[in-house]
Amino acid sequence: MPSAGNPVDERRTGVERRSGTERREPGAVEEAATLPLHRVFPHARLSESEATKRAAAIEAHRRELGSRLGRNVGAVVAAVDYMLNISGELVAPTIVEHEALELLEHRSVTDPLTGLFNRYHFDATMAREIARCRRYNVPLSLLLVDVDRLKLLNDRWGHHAGDQALGRVAVAIQKSLRGTDIAARLGGDEFAIILPDTDAVAGLIVATRIRRNLVENASTMVTVSGGLVELPRDAEDVAAPQLMLVADLALYSAKNSGGNCVVQREYQSGK
Repeated sequence: MPSAGNPVDERRTGVERRSGTERREPGAVEEAATLPLHRVFPHARLSESEATKRAAAIEAHRRELGSRLGRNVGAVVAAVDYMLNISGELVAPTIVEHEALELLEHRSVTDPLTGLFNRYHFDATMAREIARCRRYNVPLSLLLVDVDRLKLLNDRWGHHAGDQALGRVAVAIQKSLRGTDIAARLGGDEFAIILPDTDAVAGLIVATRIRRNLVENASTMVTVSGGLVELPRDAEDVAAPQLMLVADLALYSAKNSGGNCVVQREYQSGK
């Protein structure tokens, strides 16, 4: 007697019904074909066209695996098998949950005490921003900030008090910046702030805002000194180390002036 089941079910062979290879929602193939490779393999360097071709090849491999195994194979499993055993682009891979990977990546570029970026991220971003601002002929300023007399604070009240002072400075910096600005703790009592699309005049305004935010509602006095430099538009050979040196000299002048101030210096080629 004919089955009263799904008409599509009746057209499938016994092997297909037992294996379940055809029991997929209509969107399953499309989902596999548009597998977000950048999420499965975040460190793979694939162009958009390469990623599209690779996704199509992985989908074909997924179907072949499903046919051989007699069951539906997930897109991620098929992708790993393809990249490891067919294309050879993976060597000794480690499977990590995406959330755990994001946490590890966040920790790798973040200063644990202040929550700002660390020196590693600052160096990479500084070089990239210099190249971008030079390419589009827009200004860029670098501001170095140093906590005044932090050692005396540590010696008198302990390192916990010093850590609190660093945290307060970090909060004041964050409150004073735009979303496009990049703030980092370089180490010890020194911070660095990359100010894209910002000339020296606007950079001084940012520095003043940081100092003002630092003293508002403060139970204990914590002050900072700053050194500011603007990337010269006409100097094609200026790199991050040279700009850092000029900002550091400006910061040194501010500290020698008694602290709690900001000094701007211009970059001069050949010096």
